[in-house]
Amino acid sequence: MIVFAHGLEGSPQGTKAQLLGTLGLSVLVPDMRAMPLRARCDLLEEHTRSGGVLLVGSSYGGLVAALLAQAHPERFLGLVLCAPALGWREPPNLDPSALTAPPGLPVTIIHGLQDEVVPIAQSRAYRDRSGVGVRLLEVQDDHPLRGSLPLLRQVVLELAGER
Repeated sequence: MIVFAHGLEGSPQGTKAQLLGTLGLSVLVPDMRAMPLRARCDLLEEHTRSGGVLLVGSSYGGLVAALLAQAHPERFLGLVLCAPALGWREPPNLDPSALTAPPGLPVTIIHGLQDEVVPIAQSRAYRDRSGVGVRLLEVQDDHPLRGSLPLLRQVVLELAGER
């Protein structure tokens, strides 16, 4: 199962959510609009308790996904982060420099070199802090990653074991 955490201004009907829905896999996209970070984390935590989940998060939702994977790595098959807002300071993420990928969990980050919303330096720092197992794909794209949707599709299918 894929669980997708949309961004701050995203929705369950957004471009990435729609793309995931076309993959022929079970996809859950909780509606987290107008929710603060802690409430988003709590909601996603509830939806992933069964385990066996490929967690995908975009921007602010990428921060939610990274926090949840760090707290409960045993629930996840992998983590895909799209231009994640890993430097955002808001409870429960009061020290972004403490956020790391869990050892042994496959993590792929897709981040645009022309992203003017979330600096790619945040993804680079997360990768560097986390060590092995974190793959950062730096792409010629901006924050929405519209030009990188085929890459997102490929990465999700690889981690889901569908190739």
